[in-house]
Amino acid sequence: MHQPRVTLSVVRGKLAGKDFDFDELSVCILGRAEDCHPRLPNDIYHQDVSRHHCLLSVDPPEVWIRDLGSRNGTYVNGLRIGQRSRVQSPREALASNSNPPIKLEDGDEIALGENTILRVHIHVPAETPVAVAT
Repeated sequence: MHQPRVTLSVVRGKLAGKDFDFDELSVCILGRAEDCHPRLPNDIYHQDVSRHHCLLSVDPPEVWIRDLGSRNGTYVNGLRIGQRSRVQSPREALASNSNPPIKLEDGDEIALGENTILRVHIHVPAETPVAVAT
Protein backbone atom coordinates (compact mmCIF):
# COMPACT_ATOMS: atom_id res chain seq x y z
CA MET A 1 0.00 0.00 0.00
CA HIS A 2 1.38 3.38 -0.96
CA GLN A 3 1.65 6.05 1.69
CA PRO A 4 0.80 9.72 1.27
CA ARG A 5 3.66 12.07 0.47
CA VAL A 6 4.33 15.74 -0.05
CA THR A 7 6.50 17.12 -2.85
CA LEU A 8 7.86 20.65 -3.05
CA SER A 9 8.65 21.52 -6.67
CA VAL A 10 10.75 24.55 -7.49
CA VAL A 11 8.80 26.19 -10.33
CA ARG A 12 10.76 29.45 -10.57
CA GLY A 13 14.32 30.34 -9.75
CA LYS A 14 17.81 28.92 -10.18
CA LEU A 15 16.68 25.55 -8.82
CA ALA A 16 13.63 25.30 -11.13
CA GLY A 17 12.80 21.71 -11.93
CA LYS A 18 14.15 20.35 -8.63
CA ASP A 19 11.76 18.39 -6.38
CA PHE A 20 11.97 17.72 -2.65
CA ASP A 21 9.94 14.69 -1.49
CA PHE A 22 8.69 13.99 2.03
CA ASP A 23 7.05 10.65 2.78
CA GLU A 24 7.34 10.68 6.56
CA LEU A 25 7.12 13.07 9.47
CA SER A 26 9.67 15.83 8.81
CA VAL A 27 10.46 19.24 10.19
CA CYS A 28 12.76 21.30 8.02
CA ILE A 29 13.93 24.84 7.52
CA LEU A 30 14.10 26.49 4.10
CA GLY A 31 16.78 29.11 3.60
CA ARG A 32 20.38 29.79 2.57
CA ALA A 33 22.17 28.37 5.63
CA GLU A 34 24.14 25.13 5.36
CA ASP A 35 21.78 23.32 7.77
CA CYS A 36 18.65 24.07 5.66
CA HIS A 37 16.71 21.57 3.58
CA PRO A 38 15.67 22.57 1.03
CA ARG A 39 18.71 24.83 0.82
CA LEU A 40 18.83 27.75 -1.57
CA PRO A 41 22.17 29.00 -2.87
CA ASN A 42 23.91 31.67 -0.81
CA ASP A 43 24.42 34.03 -3.74
CA ILE A 44 23.35 37.47 -4.97
CA TYR A 45 20.31 35.95 -6.74
CA HIS A 46 18.97 34.77 -3.36
CA GLN A 47 20.07 37.69 -1.16
CA ASP A 48 16.43 38.44 -0.28
CA VAL A 49 16.02 34.96 1.25
CA SER A 50 17.01 34.73 4.92
CA ARG A 51 19.56 32.18 6.12
CA HIS A 52 16.72 30.53 8.09
CA HIS A 53 13.67 31.78 6.21
CA CYS A 54 10.71 29.54 7.07
CA LEU A 55 9.86 26.26 8.75
CA LEU A 56 7.95 23.36 7.20
CA SER A 57 6.27 20.75 9.32
CA VAL A 58 5.31 17.78 7.15
CA ASP A 59 3.20 14.84 8.28
CA PRO A 60 1.91 13.49 4.96
CA PRO A 61 -0.60 14.32 3.71
CA GLU A 62 -0.55 17.45 5.91
CA VAL A 63 2.00 20.22 5.60
CA TRP A 64 2.29 23.46 7.58
CA ILE A 65 4.53 26.50 7.04
CA ARG A 66 5.69 29.27 9.35
CA ASP A 67 7.86 32.28 8.62
CA LEU A 68 10.88 32.37 10.95
CA GLY A 69 11.12 36.13 11.24
CA SER A 70 12.55 36.65 7.78
CA ARG A 71 13.32 40.21 6.75
CA ASN A 72 11.39 40.01 3.45
CA GLY A 73 8.57 37.69 4.49
CA THR A 74 7.23 34.42 3.20
CA TYR A 75 4.33 34.42 0.76
CA VAL A 76 1.71 31.73 0.18
CA ASN A 77 -0.37 32.21 -2.95
CA GLY A 78 0.69 35.86 -3.02
CA LEU A 79 -0.29 36.60 0.59
CA ARG A 80 2.41 37.46 3.12
CA ILE A 81 2.29 35.10 6.09
CA GLY A 82 5.13 36.63 8.08
CA GLN A 83 7.84 39.24 8.14
CA ARG A 84 9.72 40.89 10.94
CA SER A 85 9.91 44.62 11.38
CA ARG A 86 13.22 46.37 10.82
CA VAL A 87 13.70 46.82 14.58
CA GLN A 88 13.04 43.16 15.46
CA SER A 89 15.50 40.31 15.52
CA PRO A 90 14.31 36.98 14.07
CA ARG A 91 14.06 35.65 17.64
CA GLU A 92 11.87 38.58 18.72
CA ALA A 93 9.61 38.09 15.69
CA LEU A 94 9.12 34.42 16.55
CA ALA A 95 8.43 35.20 20.20
CA SER A 96 5.74 37.72 19.23
CA ASN A 97 3.62 34.89 17.78
CA SER A 98 2.37 37.29 15.11
CA ASN A 99 2.99 34.73 12.36
CA PRO A 100 1.29 31.43 13.26
CA PRO A 101 1.73 28.29 11.14
CA ILE A 102 -0.42 28.09 8.00
CA LYS A 103 -1.76 24.80 6.64
CA LEU A 104 -0.83 24.30 3.00
CA GLU A 105 -3.03 22.65 0.39
CA ASP A 106 -2.25 20.85 -2.86
CA GLY A 107 -1.23 23.40 -5.49
CA ASP A 108 -0.30 26.19 -3.06
CA GLU A 109 2.70 28.28 -4.06
CA ILE A 110 5.38 29.47 -1.64
CA ALA A 111 7.46 32.49 -2.62
CA LEU A 112 10.81 33.07 -0.94
CA GLY A 113 12.17 36.41 -2.03
CA GLU A 114 11.46 37.69 -5.52
CA ASN A 115 13.13 34.91 -7.46
CA THR A 116 12.09 31.58 -5.96
CA ILE A 117 8.67 29.91 -6.05
CA LEU A 118 7.90 26.41 -4.84
CA ARG A 119 4.64 24.54 -5.50
CA VAL A 120 3.16 22.09 -3.01
CA HIS A 121 1.98 18.72 -4.31
CA ILE A 122 0.11 16.48 -1.88
CA HIS A 123 -0.11 12.89 -3.08
CA VAL A 124 -2.76 10.73 -1.43
CA PRO A 125 -3.03 7.26 -2.94
CA ALA A 126 -6.47 6.03 -3.88
CA GLU A 127 -7.94 3.50 -1.52
CA THR A 128 -7.39 -0.07 -2.66
CA PRO A 129 -10.73 -1.90 -2.80
CA VAL A 130 -11.02 -4.64 -0.21
CA ALA A 131 -12.27 -7.98 -1.52
CA VAL A 132 -15.35 -9.14 0.34
CA ALA A 133 -15.71 -12.87 0.91
CA THR A 134 -19.01 -14.31 -0.25
